[in-house]
Amino acid sequence: MHEIVSWVEYAESWHEFFLMAGTAAVTLAGLLFVSISLHIEALVHESRSHLVDLARATLSSFVMVLVLSLMMLVPGQTQRVVGAQLVIVGVIFLGFTIRLLIRSPRTGHADFSMDLFRRRLSLPSVGYAWIAVTGGLLMASDYPCSLLFVIGALCMLLGNAAGTSWDLLVRVAKLKHTEAKRERE
Repeated sequence: MHEIVSWVEYAESWHEFFLMAGTAAVTLAGLLFVSISLHIEALVHESRSHLVDLARATLSSFVMVLVLSLMMLVPGQTQRVVGAQLVIVGVIFLGFTIRLLIRSPRTGHADFSMDLFRRRLSLPSVGYAWIAVTGGLLMASDYPCSLLFVIGALCMLLGNAAGTSWDLLVRVAKLKHTEAKRERE
């Protein structure tokens, strides 16, 4: 028979998970800054503002994982308070990402298409909505197991942001290489 565990005990049993998720997010955010600094002159060109927006959205994914991890590491919170926090941060980050999608330019670049840009912003949008829904489930139920749903959202956010960081690093390097080659010819 399963022992009934209080919300506080259940949430505290997630300590290592959220500590690891927050650490991964901060580390990957640092690597994003390094990759951006390597190619900053290519990113600040007016025709590539969507790449700066993509870098901003990628950093936001890492920040979301960090913020959520920090919230979950606060001891003694009730299930409903945690649920409300998840709804709030999920909605705020979702709104920010949708705003980037709406105001994005309609044309991309040969080395970084707008389709790729939109795909890279769609996954975080799903992740943020997923977090908000998880918060709603925590607020509406007495089952702490609803917190399990956050695992997929955090993995989606970290995985997509790491992939997007890689895309920014490699594709902007290729873009710079192509431009340098054109200038030599």
